[in-house]
Amino acid sequence: MNSEIPNAKTIEKELIKYYDLKGINKVTYLGKSENVTFSIETVNKEKYLLKRHTDTHAKSVIESEMLWIEALEANTTLKVQMPVRNINNQFTTKVIHEKTGKQSYWTLQVWIEGEILNRQPTDSELEKLARLMVTLHGHSVAWNAPEIFERPYYNTENLLSSLNQLKQSLPSNVMSFDHYRILKEATDKIATVINSQDKNCNTWGIIHSDIHESNYVFNQGKPAIIDFSSCGFGFYLFDIAETFLHLIPNNRKKLITYYQKERSLQGEYCELLEAFFIWAIIRNFAFLSKNVNEHNELARTIPMVVDEFCRKFLIEERFLFN
Repeated sequence: MNSEIPNAKTIEKELIKYYDLKGINKVTYLGKSENVTFSIETVNKEKYLLKRHTDTHAKSVIESEMLWIEALEANTTLKVQMPVRNINNQFTTKVIHEKTGKQSYWTLQVWIEGEILNRQPTDSELEKLARLMVTLHGHSVAWNAPEIFERPYYNTENLLSSLNQLKQSLPSNVMSFDHYRILKEATDKIATVINSQDKNCNTWGIIHSDIHESNYVFNQGKPAIIDFSSCGFGFYLFDIAETFLHLIPNNRKKLITYYQKERSLQGEYCELLEAFFIWAIIRNFAFLSKNVNEHNELARTIPMVVDEFCRKFLIEERFLFN
C-alpha cells in the first residue's frame, strides 16, 4: 500500500484518540479516488466510513459538505451517511503523518448498507429515485446555508476547466485532434446555454452533482444517496443529467415523469438536459484523464460520445430520449 495511505494500526490509533469509539475490530481499505476511503467496524458491531481527504480540499470545504449532510438528516426523510463529530465536536480531524509530517483531514460517517444496482432500475426503483432527488432539491431550495458554507460552483468556469484538463491528454493519443475540436465546439455551445439561464431558487442551488449508479444504494427497496464529496452550487437539472448517464432512453423518460409529478422543471428542459448531459460526460472524461490507466478506455469511449451525442447536439438533433 502507498506509504501516504495510513495503515490499519495508524487508523485504529487515531480513531481511538479523536473519536468516542469503544474499540476497532476491523479496518478495510476501500480505495483511492478523489479521497482515500476505509470501512471501519467496531467491537460493538457498528460500521463507519472513514475518508482521508485530498490536499486540494480546504478544511472549510470539507466541513461544508458535512454540514449539508447533517442538515439533510435533520430536516428530511432521506437516509444519508451521517457525519460523526470528533471529541472536539468538529466534523474534521487533522492528522499529522508520523514520518513525513504531512497533515491531512479525516472525516468519519455512519455506514449505509445497501445494494448498488448493476442493472437498469425497475419502474418502482426509478420512482423512488426521482422522489429522492425531489426531496434533495426541495431541501436545497428551503435551506439557508450559513455564511461559512463553502463549496465548488458548477458554472461555465468549471466546464471550461474540465475541457482544459482533457486537452492536456492530446499528446497521449487519448483522442484525435478532430474529436477534441468537436468536444470544444460542443463545450462552447454548452457555455452559451449556461450563461443564458436564469439562476433562481427553483433552478439553481446546492446539488449533489454526482448521482451516478455507484452513488446510490437500495436497501429493502428504499434508496439512499451516498458520497457527497462533489456537492456544490449548480443547476438542479445537472443532477438529473448526471443520473441519465447510466439510464437507457426509456428510463430517462420515466425518471423525468416521476420527478415532475412532485416538482416542475423549467420550460425547455430537454435541450438543457442534453447540454448538461454532455457537460457531465466531459467532466467525467477530465477526471479520468488524470489516470493513465484509464486512457485506453477513454480512447475507446470518446469517439462514440462525439458521434452519438456531440455532433447531434451541435446540429440540434435530439438524442437524449431516442
